[in-house]
Amino acid sequence: MKNRCDVLVVGAGPAGSTTARYAAEAGLDVLLIDKRKEIGLPVCCGEFNATTEVLAEALPHAPGFDDLFPLDPALIRREIRGAVAVSPKGREYEFDLPGYTLDRDALDRHLAEEAVRAGAALSLETTFLSCDGHRVRTRRGDVEVRVVVAADGPLSPVCRSAGMERNALLAPAVTCRVDGEFGDRIRLYFGNRIAPGGYAWVFPKEGCANVGLGVQDRKTPVPVLLDAFLARMGYSGRDVMAGFVPVSGPIPETVRGNVIAVGDAAGHVVASNGGGIAPAMICGRIAGLAVARHLLHGEPLAAYEREWRSALGRELETAAKTKRMADRFLGSDFLLERTIAAIGGRGIRNLIVFGGLAGR
Repeated sequence: MKNRCDVLVVGAGPAGSTTARYAAEAGLDVLLIDKRKEIGLPVCCGEFNATTEVLAEALPHAPGFDDLFPLDPALIRREIRGAVAVSPKGREYEFDLPGYTLDRDALDRHLAEEAVRAGAALSLETTFLSCDGHRVRTRRGDVEVRVVVAADGPLSPVCRSAGMERNALLAPAVTCRVDGEFGDRIRLYFGNRIAPGGYAWVFPKEGCANVGLGVQDRKTPVPVLLDAFLARMGYSGRDVMAGFVPVSGPIPETVRGNVIAVGDAAGHVVASNGGGIAPAMICGRIAGLAVARHLLHGEPLAAYEREWRSALGRELETAAKTKRMADRFLGSDFLLERTIAAIGGRGIRNLIVFGGLAGR
């Protein structure tokens, strides 16, 4: 592993790899590190992404769609035609929501390979320890850097080391794989007996489905809730994996000194539905270009903060407000049932899309 570089990106997920790609394409010396032995594993993700048209509808000010989307067709595992929301009493509400499911581990590897092709160096099994100015300590040695990018997830040790405020609210989530054929519509299940304060999902793939749930209430462990949901549906799950989703909106400050935060570390997640793939990639592109302008042309690094907030900050904040409002209803099946009935499928779609729909 090199001991000196222009940009050190910590975390080879969609945010980090996209940042590394664009910084490297601009001619910077980029080192992308990840603590995992294999990129993309383990997977804790719903693996659904909306079409480019829906993303553009949801994030009308975000740049770079032509560069970032649609994803490589080889990554797509099922074209999705629409969605069905299931109320606590089992009433179904259909709405259009075109998109696709994918293998998240394959996506992460693809994006990391793009970064390497652009010129970034990749170092796996490299754990970040601390950052002190321009010196970063890892378990594989120290690195002298000019800019550090925190793309290391919702708990972000890099943000903590830099003194940044981290995500205020993390929702536990769990996923698994269920074999079978599930059609071409995603299904969302609401109700406190299923997913207190959140929802469960069934996202069809080729020959299987990604099944999982995310909750607000932590009284019951999510693996226990998942087991109950699988039993309720008559499913047999495998490859169970749990994690956290930041749902409080963007952190207050994503630039401090020579450190910037992107993706889950920055709260770049659609809090109203937990979507994070598209915001991570959009903000990763903004981050890579901003770092390049900073190091090559002297533009203040703070420009990154202004740019991503201008591009999708309003939508992410709106989604966080939508979630806080929805929390009043999600805690009561009675209120939730009445609200879903009142707004119907079209209203549910509007809440999802205009909260800034993206994939996770």
